[in-house]
Amino acid sequence: MKTTEDRSATYVPAFTLTPTKQEAPRSEAVGDVVRRPNFINDIAAGKVELPTIPRVVQRLIAALQDPDVDTRKISEALAQDPVLSAKVLRLANSAFFGGQRSMASIDAAVALIGLQALNRLIVACGVAAPFKEIPGIDLKVFWRDALVAGIAANKLAPRLSANAEEAYTCGLLHGTGHLILCQTYPDIANAMFSGFEVVRGVELATIEAGAFGIDHPAVGALWVESLGFPQPVADTIRCVAEPVADSEAPLLLTLRSASALAASVAQKDPAEAALAALPPAAQARFSAGGQPDAAFVKLYEALQETEPTF
Repeated sequence: MKTTEDRSATYVPAFTLTPTKQEAPRSEAVGDVVRRPNFINDIAAGKVELPTIPRVVQRLIAALQDPDVDTRKISEALAQDPVLSAKVLRLANSAFFGGQRSMASIDAAVALIGLQALNRLIVACGVAAPFKEIPGIDLKVFWRDALVAGIAANKLAPRLSANAEEAYTCGLLHGTGHLILCQTYPDIANAMFSGFEVVRGVELATIEAGAFGIDHPAVGALWVESLGFPQPVADTIRCVAEPVADSEAPLLLTLRSASALAASVAQKDPAEAALAALPPAAQARFSAGGQPDAAFVKLYEALQETEPTF
């Protein structure tokens, strides 16, 4: 595992923990934990299983990666999941898509909202399903910040030369490894995270490595791979807490930037501070005379109003 010094100081994952009070230092709390697990060995031995999502959701995620997919097949698959169908209809009838008439047809709803918006909704609903109550984590806050990161990544991607849909998926899913670790080892999660102040980025990954034997980017990447998402998504999530390189892949630079923006939104930072939190290579793309440009300010204001629809 990387040490704190080895990790990137610019990475801030897109989620927060809501503290009740500051308790004993984690170095003392960890003494209450019987043993440090080995997540990979536990999976190999069958002691631990990665969370599963509904089979229909997995099929839809795979199908929607094909830009030429037959929308009738998508509608037929949606019809097999009443809960997901209802969410698609609610989105189609929302003010964002006009909301002038009540739409009851899945075929019409899919045609109206389009495959990209549908893919984002299905991914968000599907990956949230396995997580109902997680020790040490406020899930409402977690998913709001994850959605902010996903939207930020999608909007930042064109200017950073990254694939916008892959960027959205990276932003939305990059913190899920923390959910998996805390759900898998609740006693350790309670000892290390319940009641503590917010921890993010390098600090969080280092705490996880010491407590769980692995950090959330590594676990998140494993899960993303198991669900059949594109390999660049898994590889980017796996690398997000590694040291920043002078020249980074566009998708990784986009994810780092989106994570920083989501943290700035959660902290209610001004736009100038949010820009300063971006990796230097991204700052240069969104500033004018050292100040946030108009497009950045508009995006940041929109992110502050983001709320989950799943």
